[in-house]
This record gives sequence, structure tokens and C-alpha cells, in this order.
Amino acid sequence: MLATLPEPDLRIVDALQDAALDPSLWRDALERVAHRIGCIGGGVLTQDPVLKTGSALAGFGIDLAHTEQYFRHYAHVNPMLHHAIVPPLGQPLTGAALMPRHAFAMTEFYNDWIRPQGFSDAVGVVVHRDGTQFTWLSAMRPHGVDEWQRADLDALARLAPHVTRALRVAHRLGVLEEHQRALQEALDQVAHATMLIDRRGRLVFANAVAEALLGAQQTLTVAHGRLLACHPAADAALQAALARSLSHRRDEQHGIEDVPLPRAERRPLVLSVMPARGHAAERLDPDLRVAAIVIAVDPEARPWPRLGGFMDAYGLTPAEGKVLDAVVDGDGVDAIADRLGIRRTTVKTHLNRILGKTGTTRQHELIRLVAGSVPPLRS
Repeated sequence: MLATLPEPDLRIVDALQDAALDPSLWRDALERVAHRIGCIGGGVLTQDPVLKTGSALAGFGIDLAHTEQYFRHYAHVNPMLHHAIVPPLGQPLTGAALMPRHAFAMTEFYNDWIRPQGFSDAVGVVVHRDGTQFTWLSAMRPHGVDEWQRADLDALARLAPHVTRALRVAHRLGVLEEHQRALQEALDQVAHATMLIDRRGRLVFANAVAEALLGAQQTLTVAHGRLLACHPAADAALQAALARSLSHRRDEQHGIEDVPLPRAERRPLVLSVMPARGHAAERLDPDLRVAAIVIAVDPEARPWPRLGGFMDAYGLTPAEGKVLDAVVDGDGVDAIADRLGIRRTTVKTHLNRILGKTGTTRQHELIRLVAGSVPPLRS
């Protein structure tokens, strides 16, 4: 298909492909399309004539105030969109094709929106449709250029499929970026340090807890992009576990390797190293794909800082919640009494009520229930 395009159109297709990868380039790409057919303004907009909603995806030659006016009012009186059924995908439509020029010049859309901006006519082509919603590429002719040339409309028809393809690629990439941001936000709330390693052994992601752990420079660190343990023997074990994960082929089955990391005057950390399964889409540059996931659990960090949902689930009072909070920290009856400034008998009373409400009989059963009910998220 590209081989049949003339040289000017090929350059425009290149610009559209670049815009698909970089949203900041859409203005330039659309301007090239518009100039190719003798237009001085335009854009890509999404509309739903049934719900009467719409938004501009990109544009040029039309200021923000006119764009806002269009969606607030003029989209609903645009004869190109409401004179007839929206045209088929990829078929250019001009105002002159819908009604005589003198009739178009009498419309509110022409006199109050088209003409004040220095335009004389518009051409549009549907580049995407989803139910009643459609995406419309629109371009405006300047005053003094009234007649549409067949060659211009043919050029727009040739370029429309490439606009469609670029929009689909951009949409797909946008969805992937949104998913990535959402996953990163979710991992940042996890109370355990979580890190991703690529096929080259480089650290490509660390959540907030992992960043703090790496910043401590006591147990784990990063050198030349690679995750290292500060303890020599532990680092040897870590590198061996990572090497095994990074060398695995995607069709093999692997387990999780645990690597203990000693810490001076503190309980050791335990790192879990697991291979990440690859996908066919990553074959273009397999070295960039995530090949291993590393999770570190700090035994001295409280795993369940948020107990509000658990308290609501079992109908615990605020006073009982404070006792539960201390129990989760590992405090005994005496320590809880000192911590809360209450009597031992009061602590026992609250604790018995908590056990009764949760259907447990011992503190270790209660903690096990909390562990199975509350996700390890940061407060």
C-alpha cells in the first residue's frame, strides 16, 4: 500500500507513524495532512451524537476558545454531522456535498463558527467508529478557496487509513501506559520491596519500599544498573539465583529461589527471586523484557499497617482497635497496658471481646486471621 503512494504522501505517513509513538507530534502530522489538501486548520475529534459528548484529540489553526465553543454548541448544529448519517469509514465529506454552497452559507455553523475564523468550508473523514461514537478528521479551507479539487479529496482518502492506523497504535500504547502507571501505583503501595530485572540483569523498576531499602546502602545496592547485595556471600547467592532466572527459556517451568541477606545487628532479610514469563511481543528486543522479579520481606517492618477494614468487618470498637493494633505489633498484655496507659484487666477484657467477635481463641489465631484478611499495604 505504501509503495503506491506519491512521495509527498509518504512523508506524511512517516509523520503520522511518528505521532503514533509520540503524542506531541500529532499537531505537526495533522498540519501536514491539512496542508496537503490546501487547508489551514483542523484536527481530530471524537464525538457521540447520541450522548452529545465530544473531545478534541489534537488540532492546529483553531484556538482553544473556538474548540470549547464547538463542543459546547456548534457540534450539535454542524450540518456535516447532522444533515445525514455519518459517512462510511474513510470517505471524505465536504459541506458542498451535503447542500448547495448558498444554503451552507446561511447556516448558524458557517456564520458563527466557520466564517469568523477565516475559513470558507470544511472537509471531514471518519477514521474510527465505535458504536455511536466516531472519530472525525476535519480540515478547513481558507476564504478565497471555495472549490474542492478531486485530487485533494483523493489524497485525503488515501491518507485516511494511515491516520486510522496511527490512532489505533497511539490508543494501544496509551492503554499500555495507563496499565503500567496503574501497576506502578499499586506496587508502590505494597509493603514489601518489589524489583524487576531485565534480561541483561539490570534493575528496571523498584517500588517505593525497595527504593528506601536500596537507599539505606546497608543490605542491597545498585552498581552499574545491577542489583547487588552488600554481604559478599549473600551477593554470590543472589547473582547465582538471578543468573538462573535470566537464563530460563519461557517454555520452561521454574520455581522461586529464596536468598537470605544478613544485616548487622538486625534480623536478616529474605529475598525471593522468581523468573518472569516472556511473551511473543518482546521478541524484537528480548534483552529489554523483564526476566526476573525480586521481592524482599523485612521481618522488622509491620506488614499490616491498615486495620480499619478488619475492624469494620468484625465490628471492633476504637478501644478494641487500639488493643488489636498493639497485638499485631507483637505486644503482650503488660506491654499493651503500658503502651495504652490502661490496666491489665482492661486489656484482657478488650482482648477477650476481640477474640469473641473474630471467632478466635488465642492471640496467634487472631494474628493469623489478620494476616489472611488484610493485604500488606503501606498506610
